[in-house]
Amino acid sequence: MALEILIRVETKGRHPDDVLDEAFKKYRSLTDLDRAFVTELVYGTLRWRGKIDWVIARFSRIKFDRIERIILYILRLGVYQLLFLTKTPDRAAVNESVILAKRLKSQDAAGFVNAVLRRIIREGGMDGLPVAKGSPQDVLAVEQAFPLWAVIKLWNGWGEKETRAFCEASNRPAPLVLRVNTLAMDREDLISRLRREGLSACATRFSPNGVVIEDGRPVPKMPFLRSGYYQIQDEAAQLISFLVDPKPGERVLDVCAAPGTKTTHLAQLMANRGSIYALDINGAGLAKLRQSCQRMGVTNVTVLKRDLTQPVSLPQIEPFDAVLVDVPCTGWGTIRRNPDIKWRTGPDDIPRMASLQRRILDNAAALARRGGRVIYSTCTVYHEENEGVVEGFLGSREDFLLDRDRPGLFREELFDERGFFRTLPHRHNTDGFFAARLVRE
Repeated sequence: MALEILIRVETKGRHPDDVLDEAFKKYRSLTDLDRAFVTELVYGTLRWRGKIDWVIARFSRIKFDRIERIILYILRLGVYQLLFLTKTPDRAAVNESVILAKRLKSQDAAGFVNAVLRRIIREGGMDGLPVAKGSPQDVLAVEQAFPLWAVIKLWNGWGEKETRAFCEASNRPAPLVLRVNTLAMDREDLISRLRREGLSACATRFSPNGVVIEDGRPVPKMPFLRSGYYQIQDEAAQLISFLVDPKPGERVLDVCAAPGTKTTHLAQLMANRGSIYALDINGAGLAKLRQSCQRMGVTNVTVLKRDLTQPVSLPQIEPFDAVLVDVPCTGWGTIRRNPDIKWRTGPDDIPRMASLQRRILDNAAALARRGGRVIYSTCTVYHEENEGVVEGFLGSREDFLLDRDRPGLFREELFDERGFFRTLPHRHNTDGFFAARLVRE
């Protein structure tokens, strides 16, 4: 099952969580332990793929780029177990990998898999691996399983210490964070209910609506999951809605809104008073948005399908008090949750996304009223998608300024010296988010 999921994630561009969920619905007889093991194999192999491939290349007698793809996937699963899973016996990891190769390919393929894995065991596992050589960036890329291009780019912008800290933090699984639905209850009430269900729940550090679940229960096993009491949402993502600072009675526009996690939070902060227009081009995502509104008891949202890469016309609708522009991005601030991003994005994606983001920001900002505010946000760490887009926009628009005012709950450590909002996994134990508040004069 883990092998099939890895293949679908890479060849179809699917999100691991979605493919795992489909598999678990298909095979309902799996135990909780089985589900946890499959999830660990998938996410662990994706997280450490770069280092795993480096090891395979050094212990294979066939050149790495000539190893057949399905055999490479099998080897990745086997090597991950040998090097990272201390509770999996070496003989079991080897035996299961050999059986997979024999079943799916041939006896010769099984012999090759057996030889590679047993060579790694003979060399002493992780402690006996050869030492990575080359520049400091080369070594860090291997040690932390990051693409070399990304290490070099981050190193040039941040330096060695910050880059290493980011890579190390991004390789640790993210905590499960909830956002209480304040339309239904307050945070202390939710924490009390979760603790009565046997969960270790505590308040988040920055968000007044956040709850951290410390014992790592699988999401499908969470109590009250469909009740509307809460929404699963990282703490940094919650802070974006507070940065919008919507007031009850205001008119708010949320572009690129699907699947609606921030939309429902904006509605909470407005106490369901006023109006929110949620726009997106993704029809399936908008269907999820409507479902989220219904589940959370949100009643002040109008959902519209619009392409924000083009100028948008909203007839008979007045300009908005606040516009949230939470744009598509490379997602490099969310690697803890989405390790596959490391391998399915490349350096060319960054300027491509920045161009798309700029078009969306231009079109969305045109819908803000005079004196209104526009909040631009991403979940990535690259300058071109963050400051670069904002600086380019401000340089072309005399009627917009960077707004350095902050809602009262925000701490200084969440902003840089220029007034940009920024969170990072190694500094704040959150996803990496960037945001800028702009005001239309």
